[in-house]
Amino acid sequence: MDTCNKFVDWLVKGLAISFALFSITIPVVLYDALTARSIHLLFALTLAFLSVGILKNEKRNAFTNAFYILLAAVTTACCLYVIFNAYDLQQERSGLFTFEDKVVGGILIVMAIIATWRTFGNVMTFIVLVFMAYMLFGQYLPSAIGHPGVSVNRVVGNLALSTEGMFGSPVAATTSVISAFIIFAAFLEVSGAAALFMSLSMAIFGRFSGGAAKVAVVASSLFGAISGSAAANVAGTGTITIPLMKKSGFEPKMAAAVEATASSGGQIMPPIMGAAAFIMAEVLGTPYTTVMVAAIVPAIVYYVAIFFGIDLYSRRFGIEGVAYDGPSGIELLKKKGHMLLPLIILIGLIAVYQTSPQYSALWATLSIVVVSFFRNETRFSFKKIIDSLYAGAMGVLTISVICAASGLIIGVFTTTGVGLKLSSVIISMAGSSLAGLLVLAMVASLILGMGVPTVAAYLILAILVAPALTKFGVMPIAAHMFVFYFGIISAITPPVAIAAYVAAGIADDRPMRVGYQACVLALPAFLVPYVFVYQPALLMQGTISEIVPVVATSIAGAFLCAVAVQGYIFCGLNAMERVLVMGCALCALIPEPITDAAGLIGGAIIIGNCYRVSRARKNSEPPMPPPVSFQ
Repeated sequence: MDTCNKFVDWLVKGLAISFALFSITIPVVLYDALTARSIHLLFALTLAFLSVGILKNEKRNAFTNAFYILLAAVTTACCLYVIFNAYDLQQERSGLFTFEDKVVGGILIVMAIIATWRTFGNVMTFIVLVFMAYMLFGQYLPSAIGHPGVSVNRVVGNLALSTEGMFGSPVAATTSVISAFIIFAAFLEVSGAAALFMSLSMAIFGRFSGGAAKVAVVASSLFGAISGSAAANVAGTGTITIPLMKKSGFEPKMAAAVEATASSGGQIMPPIMGAAAFIMAEVLGTPYTTVMVAAIVPAIVYYVAIFFGIDLYSRRFGIEGVAYDGPSGIELLKKKGHMLLPLIILIGLIAVYQTSPQYSALWATLSIVVVSFFRNETRFSFKKIIDSLYAGAMGVLTISVICAASGLIIGVFTTTGVGLKLSSVIISMAGSSLAGLLVLAMVASLILGMGVPTVAAYLILAILVAPALTKFGVMPIAAHMFVFYFGIISAITPPVAIAAYVAAGIADDRPMRVGYQACVLALPAFLVPYVFVYQPALLMQGTISEIVPVVATSIAGAFLCAVAVQGYIFCGLNAMERVLVMGCALCALIPEPITDAAGLIGGAIIIGNCYRVSRARKNSEPPMPPPVSFQ
């Protein structure tokens, strides 16, 4: 058993490093689409069976080891068949597949489903199986929701032998872009940039009121911009920030809620965002820079709202900052600031020079190794390079498996046409009300996103919900950002709140309590998507004169919403004042000049009155007696 595990461990490391090298060199090697995606899934599925099925399987024995080795071998053989027959499958035999083609395609579908089960458990696997069952037996359902029937030839061809289905747009995005960025993130983390983010956050924000929570917000947003996974963000930064918050006076549920909320927002934080953002660019047929630019303001509003809420909560309960005796921010930048240069290079290549994301990630990754030689303590050794390649490949693995599974679901929709039917149902339920449609879309997004990785959640929503919004006249990027945003927020929304579950485990509190507290803290963020649907200027769509007022009033509205939620600004607010402030917040968020003016003026009056009351109370308090002298 030990000999087998040792062999598999070395095999996984070798495959993972090869996978990483293949992924980052794709921009300089010419592959046709099906060949590149087949090679990508060959590595991903094989690694899933060997690493998750054997190395991470606590119940493994000789039988399970042999079983997963067999699955890995079969998967490799089937992918190699597709690779060597890629041209014929796409040109000569397209739609007229041989018996061998159908067998290979059917086996690949089964392998993708088993890999999904081993990697993501029962929920995602059940979803895929439901859609597969619908494709095979949908002709027996009522005509309103059924389909005429699909031949086996078409099922296998669309799902496993063409650049649709499991080799479709999700895997295309993973193969061409996402994998390169995940490997870049792995190199950046190994370089110590993530630790630098934490130290900088502590040096700059730690001393302020509620400093531990503010450190968590800043560090999680920066770390999240690299990793793009809510649960990974919580696990990465929460082990440090949650105990620190509890020690400084935050309740366990609040400490966990802060970390869960801040970490979830990392997936909308440019420049890297989550993997789903790259897939959105692929689905929309637009450059990634367009998606990245559109996400900037909503991400800022999201984090500003959380920051406001934390500050008000801390002041209300008198939670002070945390002691920090490390080097100052300037000293940290002098010592390790050069490790931030790769991020600047990445942003410059994408935003300024309009370089493709793949090339940008490749050059930025190489720059990490180069700039690390500026100082001895950050210098990359051969072991660090190998560790980075391995970590990056294992991060790509999980995204690739979920993309293959999501591709199967997309294949079902495109083959049966059920997506159009479901969009029509949603539109008919909303009637002629865009607001009603948005509420339905929000509920659907939150439900479909629960317990499902963000990539899968977005892809399902992009098929089911986004088309209904675009048919209603919503700008495509606003429609997709709407479902993307709520798919991300579902990570903190009970009853299945993945980020809240991880944070609750670290804070030693109940997940439901943490989830509800996170929703309260993030309440302003629930309103932002409605704003950019009605006013796309919030997504940087429009002129400067259109963008600036919407951004300003949205931030003001988020602040007023935080005041209403926390019930404090200079002094405590009674129930009526909180209702009035919330009304002002909603007015400020509604993108109309009259409502903006009403919200801002009303909010200013209430805040001014609270300031006056707090000053009056302070002036009426008797002066503190001088300290007693014991001399």
